[in-house]
Amino acid sequence: MSGEASVISKERRITVGPEDSASRWGNPGVEVLSTPAILGHVERLCADLVQPRLAPGEMTVGVQVVMNHRAPARVGEVVVMEATVADDGSQPRFDFSVRSVDGSVLCDGEHRRAVVDADRFRARISA
Repeated sequence: MSGEASVISKERRITVGPEDSASRWGNPGVEVLSTPAILGHVERLCADLVQPRLAPGEMTVGVQVVMNHRAPARVGEVVVMEATVADDGSQPRFDFSVRSVDGSVLCDGEHRRAVVDADRFRARISA
């Protein structure tokens, strides 16, 4: 991955769907954005953020997350997810947040991914 010093960030708006709800993750009747769904969306956002900076044949895999889930968002609400690369070495670190459209922080944290050789990684997991 390029060692450029520039700060890069990416924002994505999503509408919380039934597939994102806590009901789908073992809390029947709790129709709010679940912690596992947030993690999935954040991982995808972070991977998409650094993808253009990777060398051919490289990919990233998630290795660590620290997440503070502070407030709920109901199914049907729009939330804004933002990630910023805070350190872009061989294990890029991202600061992220999830906010309501009025700016209230629903979740924030830090995520780390590892840059790996895609072919070697796939060979290792298929062995």
